[in-house]
Amino acid sequence: MSGRLARRIIAACLAVPAVVATADAAPRPVALQATTMADWRAVGLNGTGCYWSPRQDGPIHFVAAGAKAMTRIDGRVVILKPRRGARDLFPFTYDVWQFGDLTIRVVDSARIRAMGYETMTTDALLIVSRAGTTSRLRGSLICGS
Repeated sequence: MSGRLARRIIAACLAVPAVVATADAAPRPVALQATTMADWRAVGLNGTGCYWSPRQDGPIHFVAAGAKAMTRIDGRVVILKPRRGARDLFPFTYDVWQFGDLTIRVVDSARIRAMGYETMTTDALLIVSRAGTTSRLRGSLICGS
């Protein structure tokens, strides 16, 4: 084998692939962020409904009232509507919400942890799906007026 042919074969074997997979290329779970009362009011979410927090008395990451819900993802407010076929979760709200490829399902344990005159707190799971990834988030669901 000549030197020139050997160099071409070695160069072909050592060629850098056109696409390099990195950890960033893998889909990342959707991270819901804390919302504020100003966020809720800006999208008209006042009144009877529910909100979800990763812990009791913690920051609120998901709010639903009537046929509208909201969360914050990547610093932006996302407004969701009930997905077709969604069932009642609490009077005036639903169990499955959607905006584009984002779906949030609320799975309420119905095990009451706290109860007031107009509110009740239960354990709840949010199943958040987007772009082929699914996250299961455990927390508290507070419903009332």
